[in-house]
Amino acid sequence: MIKLLKAGFFRLKKEVIFWLFILSSIITAIILLNRLQSSYSNVVLDKTIYQYVTFIGIIIAIFVSVFVGKERSEGIIRNKIIVRT
Repeated sequence: MIKLLKAGFFRLKKEVIFWLFILSSIITAIILLNRLQSSYSNVVLDKTIYQYVTFIGIIIAIFVSVFVGKERSEGIIRNKIIVRT
């Protein structure tokens, strides 16, 4: 199982979409922190955190659906199940 995880992470590091999602989450965090710093007088920390969690939740949902769909279409999951049984 460890070998399968290592292979999956290695494949993931080579994907451009993975790095785009990472970059978009970092940019989202920077924008929200910059907006928080610029309007420091009327800051509501809970609202800022919930906005960030909402954006990251959407990004993670898209990320997971893209990679699970890709693995299913390529048959990687099926091959892993066949090897394990």
